[in-house]
Amino acid sequence: MTGPAGATHLDKPEARALARAALAERRPGRDYGLGCLKNIDKPLRAQVFCAAHPEERLTVKVFAPAGAEKARAQAARQAAVAGALPGRAPEVLFFDEARLVLGMAYADGPSLAALWPHLSADEAVQRLEDAGRWLAALHDLSAEAHPFRPKGQIAWLHRLLGWHAEGKRAIPEIAAFRAEVAALEALALELRGRPARRAVTHRDLHLSNLVATDTGLVGLDFENDRPDEPLRDLVALLVDAMAQPGTAEDLHRSAEALRRGYGETGTDPQVSLVLQRLFALGIWAATPDAPSLRQGARYLAAREILAAEAPLFA
Repeated sequence: MTGPAGATHLDKPEARALARAALAERRPGRDYGLGCLKNIDKPLRAQVFCAAHPEERLTVKVFAPAGAEKARAQAARQAAVAGALPGRAPEVLFFDEARLVLGMAYADGPSLAALWPHLSADEAVQRLEDAGRWLAALHDLSAEAHPFRPKGQIAWLHRLLGWHAEGKRAIPEIAAFRAEVAALEALALELRGRPARRAVTHRDLHLSNLVATDTGLVGLDFENDRPDEPLRDLVALLVDAMAQPGTAEDLHRSAEALRRGYGETGTDPQVSLVLQRLFALGIWAATPDAPSLRQGARYLAAREILAAEAPLFA
């Protein structure tokens, strides 16, 4: 932590006190029980609670002081998405800017990550199809045709290589990574101007952010409000499914389930191939020297996507 005013993290007691103060002001006369929704006993950038009262339940997210900008961005974007997709994102009930406490409707159900170890292969496919359908609804709010312009993506890959050379980031198997970057750059430049699509993406999408309720999937943790390549979210979901502990998901079957739910991407197939490899390279580059089991599984999933010779989403 950096001190109360600019603290980067909050522990549970600090966050619980702030949540109680915000609830007392926004929901006067009600005594809420506060159960922590993150089973982590250490300070976090944001603590999340279920606030329970006989008449209602809500989710309360408390941000550390240094996260004020992130808190405001999430409150605004969450409200916008929930208004546009009622029932598919939790409604914002209040935002206490002074305390950085965000109150939202409670999404009643397990996340797809919690369900995953208990699903059969066919059930997992169905859940991925549902996830693709939910994601298409999110992207359709802002989707527009946009010719493929790879200059920014190529520059980003070169920045990754530069950080490795400067010792700012250690990319595993760097020689193989460089070869993949060179091949991708050559292909991307040939495709400049081909049909593609952009939309405001989630940018932090994984199975833990999709909750299975009685009425369908509900997405969590919206913050990004800038357009990007929709395939970023599709690849993120695919990698997360492939990397779930205790599972051995088939790449092509899982990708096909997501594609069925999502529908047409509006992007040239060869551009889709470039983009799926681009985002897989990003996951590869983020793999630390001593990866956890999950980080290792994500790395292997990324390498499998890179090895695919055809677009997984078209």
